[in-house]
Amino acid sequence: MKTGRRGLVFFVFVVLLFGPVACGSTQSEGARSSAGAKGEHKHLDDYKRKHFNLFSEKDDIKLGEYVMKLQIKEFKKEGVGVDLPKHQELKARVEKIVHRLAAVSDKPDFPYEVHIFDRPDVVNAFAMPGGKIGVFTGLFDREKGLVDINNDDQIAAVIGHEMAHATVRHITRRLTTYQGINLIGLAGVIGFGQGLGPNAEYIFNQVFSLGVNLYLPSYSRKHEKEADQIGFYYLAKAGYNPQAAIDIWKKAAAKGGPNSKRTDFFASHPASGERAKALEAWLPEALQIQSSAGAAY
Repeated sequence: MKTGRRGLVFFVFVVLLFGPVACGSTQSEGARSSAGAKGEHKHLDDYKRKHFNLFSEKDDIKLGEYVMKLQIKEFKKEGVGVDLPKHQELKARVEKIVHRLAAVSDKPDFPYEVHIFDRPDVVNAFAMPGGKIGVFTGLFDREKGLVDINNDDQIAAVIGHEMAHATVRHITRRLTTYQGINLIGLAGVIGFGQGLGPNAEYIFNQVFSLGVNLYLPSYSRKHEKEADQIGFYYLAKAGYNPQAAIDIWKKAAAKGGPNSKRTDFFASHPASGERAKALEAWLPEALQIQSSAGAAY
């Protein structure tokens, strides 16, 4: 099978066209409903509510596996190191953090997997649908980075946020929206090598932000805000220090700006001081949750 951008787009739309027939359903993210008519949240766990999603969790997993394999292949083709021996200790630590966060997440049974990409120029991390996680070494750069490589709380703060996008299935929720407004048309029936219509290109560019061969999931401001809340909840529930997330967002707000690269954390996660302030309002509750979880760790 020929891989590349065209192949990925085709895969997305095959799932789009046939997934609903086999597995269309209403996804339940928990028993609680959101508080308030305007969607305001009184507690950290009030994000749990129902979301309509035409795709199954298996679809998320298949899509994430496909895109991650494509990402690794593209990097290796360019000579970029993936899971190098020098990063073995870091990878093991991140895997341990992921395991701990996953255990308290909404999708503990996702097939989580961690890869370390030797890209010191990219200050970022991501989670593909289904839980495939990528961490770029630039995240730990002493000058440009955001995270102290020796601080598990800070690493968990970033991973928890990215994991939240996967556990509440933001990518397939967006794809469901685009299908609902009929932007797909017949693009999915076009075979490999024949090209795809403008609608397919449009949809693909809405769910994955492409730049210098990076396939990064792209999210709306609403989904970013939701991931902030959920990641903060996971962080505290897993017994990590929630203050670390606030510190990360304050640092991101200070570093980010109009000169941010399309592929760095500051561009893909617009960081005004409001994001840190929102978490600060939840800090007392998060500290209570952390304290209750502390005995388990």
